[in-house]
Amino acid sequence: MKKEGSLKLILAILVIILLCLVSFGGIYVKDRNVMKNILPEYILGMDLDTNTIVKLDVEKDEETTSESTQEEETTSEENDSEENSSDENNSDETESGDTNSEENSTENGESEDSQSTENTSDEKDGQAENVYTLENYKKAKDIIEKRLEQLDVQQYTVRLDENSGSIIIEVPKDINSTILQSAFATGKIEIKINETEELIGDNNSISKVVTEVDDTYANYFGSIVTINLQFTNDAVKKFKDMKNNYVVPTDEEGNEKENTIQIYVDGNNMLSTDGMSETEFLDTVVNGTLPLSLGSYTTDEKELNDALISANCRKVLMENNQLPLSYSAEYANDVHSNISKIGIISVFGVIVTVMFVYLLFRYKLKGLLAELSILGFGALLLLVLRYTKVQISIASIVSLAGMLILQFIYLIKILSNEKITPKVFATKTLEFTKMIIPAFIVSVIIAFANILEISGFGMIIFWGIILFEIFNNIITRAILVNVKNK
Repeated sequence: MKKEGSLKLILAILVIILLCLVSFGGIYVKDRNVMKNILPEYILGMDLDTNTIVKLDVEKDEETTSESTQEEETTSEENDSEENSSDENNSDETESGDTNSEENSTENGESEDSQSTENTSDEKDGQAENVYTLENYKKAKDIIEKRLEQLDVQQYTVRLDENSGSIIIEVPKDINSTILQSAFATGKIEIKINETEELIGDNNSISKVVTEVDDTYANYFGSIVTINLQFTNDAVKKFKDMKNNYVVPTDEEGNEKENTIQIYVDGNNMLSTDGMSETEFLDTVVNGTLPLSLGSYTTDEKELNDALISANCRKVLMENNQLPLSYSAEYANDVHSNISKIGIISVFGVIVTVMFVYLLFRYKLKGLLAELSILGFGALLLLVLRYTKVQISIASIVSLAGMLILQFIYLIKILSNEKITPKVFATKTLEFTKMIIPAFIVSVIIAFANILEISGFGMIIFWGIILFEIFNNIITRAILVNVKNK
C-alpha cells in the first residue's frame, strides 16, 4: 500500500510538472526548418494589448456646403420679401377696398407659396440638404459594424460623434490592414460600358459573392483565388434585354469595334485593365453568375492567403450597402493598454507569491505540495483557455486570480486537518463543492449572456470550477492523501 501511495504521489507531481512545461512553455515541432509552437495562441482582449485606433472624419464638399448656405440665405430673403409684399397688399386692400385687387393679391400669394414649396422640395432632394444628417451618420456606423463582423474581426469598438459624424474605430493591432480599410471604404460598385460611360449595374445588382481557393491545377501551376458574382433577378433581366438588343458598334471606317465592360469597386478595376468585351460579359451574366479569378496561379502560401483576404474584403463590400458618406482616415496607436498589462501581471504575481510563502511557512512539506497543486491547477486552466479561445481581458485576469484564490482557500481547509485520510479529503471536498455551486450557476448565465465585456469572466469561472473538481479529485488527492503527515 505504501509503495502504491508513493507511486501515485510521484506520478501526480510529474503530471503537474508536465502541465506547467506545456502550458507556460508550449509544444514545439519542426515546420519548414523552423520550430513552431503548435498550441493555440492566447486571445488577448483590447484592454490588454496595443490597439489600432482609426478616426474617420466626414469628407464634406466645400462647394456643396457653400451652395447650401447661399440657398438658405436666398430662401430667407425670399421669405422676407413675401412677408413685405403681403403687408403691402393688405394695406392696399384696406385703403381702396377694391375687390379685384384683393383677388389678384390672393392669386399672387398662392403662386408664391407654390413656388416656395417647390424650392424647398428641390433643396431636400439636393445633396447639401440631405447627406450630412444624423440618420446617415448612424447608418454609416451600422454598416461599418456589420462589415467588421462579417470580416471576422472578433474584437472592436465603434463610437459615433452624432454632432460631427466622426467615427472612432478601435481594433487589436494585429488586424490585417486590408481588412480594416475595407470596413470603412465607401463600397461603391459600378458596372460600366467603358466607351459610353453608361452605368449598367451597381450595388443593387449583386445578390451574393462566393470566394474560394481553386486547387484544380495545384500539382501543375499552383492554386488561384476565385470570386463568383451572383446577380439579382432584376439585373439578369436587364442583361438579357441588353444582349437581345446589342449590336456591335462600328468605327468611322465601318469596322466592328467591340465595347468593353469594367466592374469598379470604389473606382478600382476588378477585371483586367482592358475589361471584358460586352459580348463575352453578356453571354456569361445572363446565366446569373460571373466567375472571376483574382491574381494568378501560385504555390506561395502567403501570396495565396493575401489574395484570399483581398477577395473576402471585396465580397463584404459587394454584399453590403455602400456608405452614405465618404470618410478620411487618421490612424493612431493606443499605448495605455501596455501599462494596464504590466500592472495586472504585477498584482497577479504578488497574490501568487503571498499564497506560496504562507503555505510554505505554515505547512512545510504539505504546504510545498499544496503550492504544486496551485501551479498545476493554474497551468491546466490556462491550457484549456487556449483551446476554448476565451478572450483574456482585465475581467478575465480577475476571474483567473479568483480561481487561484479559491484553490488556495480549499487547500487551507484540507491542510487544517492533522491527518488527511481519503475519507477526510472526500468530506471536505464535498463541503466545498456545495459552497461553490451557486457561483457555477451564475458563471453559466454570464458566460452565455453574449456580452463580450463579461462573457470571458463567466467562461473562466465556468471552466475553472469544472477543472477544480476534476483536478482536485485526481491530482490533489493523490498528492495530499499519500504524503506523510508531519
